[in-house]
Amino acid sequence: MLEKDYKLERSDKLTVRGVVQEGFGNYAAFMYRPAVISISRPIIPDYALKVRDIFTKNVQESLDDNEQSGLALSYLTGQKTLLSEEQKRKLRLVGLAHVVVASGYHLSTIVGLAKKMFKKISRFAIFIGSTIMLVAYVSVTGFSPSMARAGLMTFLALWAWYYGRRFHPLRLVLYVAAILLLIDPSYISNLAWQLSFSSYCGIIFLSPTITKFFYGDNKPGYVAGLLIVSFSAQLLCLPITIYSFGEVPLLALVANLLVTPAVPYVMLLTFLLGITRLALFVPLASLLLSFQIHIINTIAAIPWSGFSIPAGNHLVFLLYVPIFAVMAILKRSTRYSFRPSYAKIRP
Repeated sequence: MLEKDYKLERSDKLTVRGVVQEGFGNYAAFMYRPAVISISRPIIPDYALKVRDIFTKNVQESLDDNEQSGLALSYLTGQKTLLSEEQKRKLRLVGLAHVVVASGYHLSTIVGLAKKMFKKISRFAIFIGSTIMLVAYVSVTGFSPSMARAGLMTFLALWAWYYGRRFHPLRLVLYVAAILLLIDPSYISNLAWQLSFSSYCGIIFLSPTITKFFYGDNKPGYVAGLLIVSFSAQLLCLPITIYSFGEVPLLALVANLLVTPAVPYVMLLTFLLGITRLALFVPLASLLLSFQIHIINTIAAIPWSGFSIPAGNHLVFLLYVPIFAVMAILKRSTRYSFRPSYAKIRP
């Protein structure tokens, strides 16, 4: 048996000994205080992990505040382990747990950046540049279930765009779900995977019909659009969140409206700090992070910001019946079509 001063890293394979017990929640099995017999590491080092560790160290030393650096790095790389348990609890309570999960939002930002960088060269350059940047980002963040969903979905959409096509959103969801479940069937019981798909479906299927219902063919303002997208994602995730955590955030829309607009700027400043360590970026990054943390703490401290109910009750999934009914009514009343309009596709 190994001594307890070993340090585990991503991609390590452990041999452990202990008594396996029945699992709980998303865990298939449970082993209390197992003895680590051996640790094996891949022959080819995980260079992406080393890059992430150097980047993380630069950000932590630049901000010199664990709460701020943990939140900033969680935004950019999805390293939730840098957050304290109290921070995680507050994020769940105010309905902001989704912003610290590296997902499709991050990848769409990367693809948008690649299109701006390579648009003057060629369509092929955009496709290759975007793909390389996607692979690099996923390598750094790790191939988690939520990132697997976002990465595959983004690549397939990018691939279709290159050939001047678009996927019907329902087909894209089904294709990605089927491919990932063939690779690893255990994904279906993974909470992050479930929430990732649920929030995506809310944004893709619910928010357009709400927008069409209230605004017709007009585009809503920034605040209204943000509220609609946030509401749609939260609503589709709500039954899963209640079942898993037993927490119902009542002020999630307020928290999203106040916190999420500054997230892209914090991500940019965090990236610049990680690669340059220039003190020039510290004051603004610290100011934005302090404001966000203050908002999160303030809303979480409000007694009626949320309430708790017993977790693990399967009856909570009956909430999807009225949710899907409303989605069907909205689609029928607005006559919104999810079929892609190829005339709107631009290189």
